[in-house]
Amino acid sequence: MKIALCIVLCGIAVIPLVGVSAQAVKESGSPAARQQTFTLQREMPHKIQMQYLLFLPRSYEKSTERWPLILYLHGGSARGDDIDQMKKLGLTEKVEADPNFPFIVISPQCHKGEIWTEVDALGAILDEVMRTHRVDPDRIYVTGHSMGGRGALYAAYKMPDRFAAVVSLSPVGPITAWADKLATLPVWLFHGTNDQFTPLKEVEELVHAMEAAGGHPQLTVLPDRDHYILDVYDRPELYKWLAQQKRKPMASPH
Repeated sequence: MKIALCIVLCGIAVIPLVGVSAQAVKESGSPAARQQTFTLQREMPHKIQMQYLLFLPRSYEKSTERWPLILYLHGGSARGDDIDQMKKLGLTEKVEADPNFPFIVISPQCHKGEIWTEVDALGAILDEVMRTHRVDPDRIYVTGHSMGGRGALYAAYKMPDRFAAVVSLSPVGPITAWADKLATLPVWLFHGTNDQFTPLKEVEELVHAMEAAGGHPQLTVLPDRDHYILDVYDRPELYKWLAQQKRKPMASPH
């Protein structure tokens, strides 16, 4: 899907990446803000433009180590161009309140009328942040809720070599045909028994398909909960589990 290229602020540094033009423009954020706003533009060959929030832990600047990174995909209500509204829900709300959160967090904003299918843009944002920050390439994770829960699964299906693990909350309409590639990754799904948009049965079918493909997904069923389970992001055990996951080495060619 083509996305119109917009005019942005002047003073942009254009950084060539593998023969294409790319740029990430810092747009807003006071020194006191936890998350800074950037816009990535690229031609690859279709034009893409996507805003994203970038969170760096308080101790990032004082360290020399490489940090784990979470790519967070929001639900459908946060689509549009008001990126500040994203700080009111989910993982973006959590890191805005917690400067010591121990992961770098990238939170892109999906355009109005679209869903998380523009994986080229997500990959380009990951490339840009990895180029400009100390990211551990073997500890990159993807998560999301609702539309973003589905998007996290889809991103991992399309780019399985990029991620060390996937956490999906209340994914809308998961597709069992993704199971073969998802089975190669650690996957943890959370779903309420009373989800009003996606029956638990559909998530269970995806889990069974991943198991049949040789995977070992985890499914946490939340009794009497509906679709809105964003409080899962307050669970310390979730981040402890993520921190234990590392990307598997790619098989060496024979």
